[in-house]
Amino acid sequence: MKRQIYTHKSTERTLTYTANKVASLKINDEKRTTVRVYDGGFIGVAGKSGSADIDQLEKKAVAMLDNKVPYPEPQDKAEKLSIDTGTENQDKSDLLQEGEKLIKKISEENPEFIFSGKTVFADTTDIFCSDGGTEYDCSQSSQMTYFLMKHKDSASIFDDAYSAEGRIFETDKIAEDVNLLAKAYLKKLPAIEEDEIAVIADISSVYYIMSSFNAQAYATGSSLLNGKLGKKVFSDKFTLYCEQDPRKQAGAVFFDGEGVVNDGYKAYLVRDGVMQNLLTTRQTAEKYGYKNIGTADAPFAAIPQEGTSGIDVAYTAEDLNELLKGEKAVLLSSVSGGDMTTAGDIALPVLNPYLYEDGELKGRMPGFTVTANIFDVLGKDYIGACGKGIWAAGKNTYLVFRAKLVNKQ
Repeated sequence: MKRQIYTHKSTERTLTYTANKVASLKINDEKRTTVRVYDGGFIGVAGKSGSADIDQLEKKAVAMLDNKVPYPEPQDKAEKLSIDTGTENQDKSDLLQEGEKLIKKISEENPEFIFSGKTVFADTTDIFCSDGGTEYDCSQSSQMTYFLMKHKDSASIFDDAYSAEGRIFETDKIAEDVNLLAKAYLKKLPAIEEDEIAVIADISSVYYIMSSFNAQAYATGSSLLNGKLGKKVFSDKFTLYCEQDPRKQAGAVFFDGEGVVNDGYKAYLVRDGVMQNLLTTRQTAEKYGYKNIGTADAPFAAIPQEGTSGIDVAYTAEDLNELLKGEKAVLLSSVSGGDMTTAGDIALPVLNPYLYEDGELKGRMPGFTVTANIFDVLGKDYIGACGKGIWAAGKNTYLVFRAKLVNKQ
């Protein structure tokens, strides 16, 4: 019998902003431990929140073997590895003061708006160990801040939103970003005349196709990418991967839920337009004969499943100006819903499109719907990606592609 133990510990400090003031600061400590045992081609899993007795959890996991859930036994390495990105890189005692300073600054500089939102600052530690001698430890800090902004004359619940994620709470840069968005919102521009234009989107644009990389979906014929593994599918400029280095991607863990560590802490799905791999667990990789690329998630007290942690794309330019080469574009903001058909056709209703030209947000235009096909978005219409251009705070990935505009107001 073989045993694996996965422990996740976190301390979250949450600042809540309501009506231009800090409403509360809450601190939440959490610890979750999962024990998995493997014997005779089967898996047993048990978990506990809070302090855990490993021996007791192991007994419960062994009892679960009677359910005869098939799962291949692990081939763990005898290896010790630890990465700590610096959980003390920001004085936690200053968070309340920093939050109060931030909300006061953006409220005073944008008196036309009411701001609400949250800042969540998390210190996390993930630990994986096994009877095979594996000992992995990943500790880091990350923050996520978002604001909903509502114009004081508006009947809407909110009129636009801003968010930033990164390793530290960059209050000055966040304030700069919110001010930029608020000023652009107030500058009303006429409806766009073009029926096709370059659009600027964030990394969520590729989420529509991520489920199609799931090994189970691909093997059972329900993937949009069926039959395309190993083939050229997208633009030469498009490379898609899971970034697992916490020093490059806030919140990433350098090992997957089953203790697999990839070369360079990166798992490639698409490289230079060629579909190379699928999102796998050890079970789906072995069952269907795919390469296991170490993208298993470690759900609490459950068997591993395919994960999508750290999804990002390779940059093809330094900034938006280099990508656009003087061409004007539209920043997509406040996308309402959106859907994709089984053929890959996408419709994105955009409530707040902003004109981006000469390196600046010129103002807000009336809404419209962006229509495209995901294979065109990431193929012939794909202009590229970069990390610099509009927002100052956090890590940003801008995807630029050409798309058609319909239902213009």
